[in-house]
Amino acid sequence: MSRGGSGFVTGLAIGALAGATLAMVLAPQSGEETRDLLYAKAREAGERARDSAGDAGDLLARGRQIVAEARARIDGAIAEGKEAAERQRSTLENES
Repeated sequence: MSRGGSGFVTGLAIGALAGATLAMVLAPQSGEETRDLLYAKAREAGERARDSAGDAGDLLARGRQIVAEARARIDGAIAEGKEAAERQRSTLENES
């Protein structure tokens, strides 16, 4: 490793140590309180994720329903178009 690289690593380690020291000195609550807070926030985030997943599932089901309804309408329109084309063909064949 070059001299510049080791200086960077040394500076990074000193900065991390200084940051950890300042965090301990300036922390507004104890470590246990901080852990409890982090645990509560993680639980809230998990609940929000589950709620979002449920909402996404509902949206997916609604989307599938809309697609099925649209497919049924399109299939009906195609069938009507084929019937109309067949009637027109029969009419034209009878005229000639």
